[in-house]
Amino acid sequence: MSNENKEAAAAHEGAEQQTGQQPEAAESKATKAKSESKPKAKTKSETENGASALKAVGLAACKRHELAQVWITSDGQAFPQEGDAQAHARNLGDKVILKVTPK
Repeated sequence: MSNENKEAAAAHEGAEQQTGQQPEAAESKATKAKSESKPKAKTKSETENGASALKAVGLAACKRHELAQVWITSDGQAFPQEGDAQAHARNLGDKVILKVTPK
C-alpha cells in the first residue's frame, strides 16, 4: 500500500473514531429520528368516544344476556361479575373497568 493510501485510510479512521460511528450509520439514525413522531395525547372527545363505545358494548351485553349490570374492560370484554373483570384487566395495558347498567 502506498503512503498516500495509508494516510487517507488513517484520516478516514480518525474521522470515524471522532464521531464514534460510521458515516452511513449516522445518516440512517438522523433519518430515523426525523421520521418518527411522538405519540399524540388523546383528546377529550377521543376518550369520550372510547367510553361511549364501551358503554354501547355493555348495554348490548345486558340486553342479550338479560343482565342487570355488566363490567366492561378496556378491550371490550363484558363480565357479569366485577371480580372477573378485574382479573382480566390485570393483563391489559389499560386497567380501567366500566360498570354499565341498562336504563
